[in-house]
Amino acid sequence: MAKPYSFDLDEENGTFFVKAKGFFQVEDAKMYLSEFQTIVNTINPSSYKLIVDGRGQEEVAGHVVDDIEFVLKLYWMANFKKIIIINPSSPASRMQVENCVKKINFPGIFVDSIEEANSLISP
Repeated sequence: MAKPYSFDLDEENGTFFVKAKGFFQVEDAKMYLSEFQTIVNTINPSSYKLIVDGRGQEEVAGHVVDDIEFVLKLYWMANFKKIIIINPSSPASRMQVENCVKKINFPGIFVDSIEEANSLISP
């Protein structure tokens, strides 16, 4: 079964692109966190812009919502130059993310399209 996420590190442009799609099970969230941290440990995050494309992310089970909050904190604590989140297309998933963002006062920028995200990182 395919993972509900992918990572792409563009060293030339200083961009770390993360794509979340589909339904995350608890085990998927654990693997995501592990793989994300492994990549972050190989770079200097303050030299990179993080773009998280959550358009394809589906609503998660209630017990996985805490993982969204944890991941947002992880993005923040990694100290990226800029954090841009492309909102989930699913209204329920978007609401879950928005609720987590409010709880932790997340400093990232939220947009609705990849074009908006790219416009914010262009020189």
